[in-house]
Amino acid sequence: MILSLAIAGGYAAYSRVFPAAHTTGGSEAQTAVAQRGDLVLSASGTGTLIANSDASFGFETSGQVTDIYVNVGDQVEAGAVLAQLDDTLPQMEYAEAQQSLQELGSAASIAAVQQEIGTARDTEFYAHEWLEYLISPEVVEAEENVAIAEQKLAEARAEATATPSDAAEQNVKEKEAAVKFLKETLAQTWTYYENEYLPETFGTYENIGSRRYPWEVLATEIDVETGEEVPVIDTPSIADIEIARNNLAQAQETVQEGELYLDALRTGVIPEGGTGERLTTLYEAQLAVEDATSALEAMQLIAPLNGTVTSLDLNTGEQVDTTTSVITISQLSQPYTLEVYLDEAEWDMAQLGNQVNVTFELLPEQTFPGTVTLVYPELSESFEAALVHLIVQLDQRISQDLPAGTGASVDVVGDEAKGVVLVPVGAIHETEDGRYAVTVIQNREQVEREVEIGLQNTTYAEIKSGLEAGEVVVTQ
Repeated sequence: MILSLAIAGGYAAYSRVFPAAHTTGGSEAQTAVAQRGDLVLSASGTGTLIANSDASFGFETSGQVTDIYVNVGDQVEAGAVLAQLDDTLPQMEYAEAQQSLQELGSAASIAAVQQEIGTARDTEFYAHEWLEYLISPEVVEAEENVAIAEQKLAEARAEATATPSDAAEQNVKEKEAAVKFLKETLAQTWTYYENEYLPETFGTYENIGSRRYPWEVLATEIDVETGEEVPVIDTPSIADIEIARNNLAQAQETVQEGELYLDALRTGVIPEGGTGERLTTLYEAQLAVEDATSALEAMQLIAPLNGTVTSLDLNTGEQVDTTTSVITISQLSQPYTLEVYLDEAEWDMAQLGNQVNVTFELLPEQTFPGTVTLVYPELSESFEAALVHLIVQLDQRISQDLPAGTGASVDVVGDEAKGVVLVPVGAIHETEDGRYAVTVIQNREQVEREVEIGLQNTTYAEIKSGLEAGEVVVTQ
């Protein structure tokens, strides 16, 4: 324990005086003068400057080291390249992946896609016209209107489920009414189709009347099953109509996929939910470039944080793998942090928030204030003797940059009393009733006086009451 004492106007002096009137045996009483001063109780320990954070790491892949760009002690920034592996093969693979992707987006490739989209649009047009011929333009239009309305209804229901509200519910009702109306319209167009469009478009007509005044009428025949006379109509088969629908859908899908692919080539962004063989090919080409890029990046040792290189186990030409950490970067941001150890006898000094005074070995002429920020609840057995383990942080930045591991002497302040009356501890004795007293030289007489004591160490004690500065007390 370090005990420091500062006396206002000087130091605690011992003096030898003539015997008091009541001394016996010719012996002299040793005395001291009570004076005002500062009494500080502190414990001395050793400290080491530690990093606020650090990272030990190595390469993400195996290979041969070709370049090392840093040394121990260098300051580095996050993202800096620290070392390099031989990347000859990854560079080749990256170039091939880039070439493949660029070819997909070349002018010739885009022109070919545009031509295919144009052909698909022509196919779509004729497929749409053929379906209209088979089931009538009115039915086709009504079916398309129903499909659009049903899609809008599905979107309105999804929105009402995600964010329920009166407005959203009203929107759903409106969309349901629209679907109902359009389905009724579709039913009417099918009635028109059966009664008018089929006979007009697919009926068999025959000429009647004279050569001079001919006209056509719908031919009839006898239904072999019912025996009724029915019009002769070559009605399109269900299979023919389904083939026409499929042809139209395929043409529309080809146009849509082509347009999505063309947009993806131009922007480099594959739309969510996009389908088609060409989009798959583009995605795989982009993924190949990303994988090649990652492989190249893995050949570099990248700093994950700002800091100082505190260890480096790496040599040019050696083989490394992913299992070994080859470098450590430590962050020594200010105010500095120290790891401190005290003797176990000073455990009572280890209090969170206690003030400390730090003197670094590299700056022996300066002392810096700090604070205890952490007290480990167990004694450290890392050394030959059990020690109290503390973490201390300086209260302010210092002008010098110090390396991690810098040693320091640390005084932890347990308690202090400033400007108080001080006497040597030898002047104090305990009375029979458990109180404390001093013997004061008063008119050359030894007079016992009760006092209240405060802080004390092995040398001095604080007198809180019962004695004034300047009075002489017997110390022996």
